[in-house]
Amino acid sequence: MDSQSADVLAIFDLGTNTFNLLVRNAEGQALRSEKLPVKLGAGGLRSDEIAPDAEARALSAMHQLKTWAQEAGANRGYAFATSAMRSTRNGKEVAARIERETGIPVNIIDGDQEAAFIAGGVAQAWPEVADTRLIMDIGGGSTEFILLSGADVLYAESFPLGVTRLAERFQPSDPMTPSDCARISAHMEEVLAPLWAWLNHVPCQTLIGSSGSFDTLFNVLAGAHGQPMLALADYRAKFPLDELPSLLKILVQSTRVERLLMPGMLEMRADTLQVSALQIQLILDRINFTTMLLSGYALKEGVWSSLQTPQCPWRASWL
Repeated sequence: MDSQSADVLAIFDLGTNTFNLLVRNAEGQALRSEKLPVKLGAGGLRSDEIAPDAEARALSAMHQLKTWAQEAGANRGYAFATSAMRSTRNGKEVAARIERETGIPVNIIDGDQEAAFIAGGVAQAWPEVADTRLIMDIGGGSTEFILLSGADVLYAESFPLGVTRLAERFQPSDPMTPSDCARISAHMEEVLAPLWAWLNHVPCQTLIGSSGSFDTLFNVLAGAHGQPMLALADYRAKFPLDELPSLLKILVQSTRVERLLMPGMLEMRADTLQVSALQIQLILDRINFTTMLLSGYALKEGVWSSLQTPQCPWRASWL
């Protein structure tokens, strides 16, 4: 990366459910932050292929995000694709088409790099938290877990347990039945065996949730208790752990219409927040956390931090 103090960087996070944009200047000031529901994995993760309508949504979203980035003064763009593009047969073709039509090269990253970026972003939101902590980032195609002690990463892994992937695989009814929940939970229990092994011998009392699922969960919880929801500029918060289990149970048993009517619910999360709730419920049942924090910073902010280093391997485009 050329070191130019006048650089304004646009970072595009091409997730399985949502495409996100962060525009920051050299000092780290956020100039614009946007997200668009793309549902890149809808209708395709079971067949390991991005569907044509999902590809069309991705291209439309990238054109819009590029326009917003340019309006914010960005002069360089970095795009990063995660689970949906790295795990599907035509993911590289979709990435190449995005580059061809927008001029922005797409870096398809593996799960280890995704987890490292997330850890870097969360560290910016909670720099004072140094005790052993577990970061959980729920995506559409994958869920990342990072176990840290101080600045040391003890364990990090990306699991194919994103909420869209789980919904595509198990096709739960609306609302989910006890049988649906049992099948999904059993699958998660089995896949997460490496995580359980680490947590069995590393005491950990702090859980930090990052991603839109946790943002929405916080707002729905606040709305249910008449508390303030996250303001636009808020990038961190503390969950009231005593109030969370009852809401998770309600979400798991709710219909899509019921979720849409909940104060604080985003329409783009209504299709899958019940699956997110089931996954969080599993973690909380397994580990006796005493503190649960929310990080509004995740992959995009971690990317920005990595771009400040002298050696940068990521492909970019001038905007």
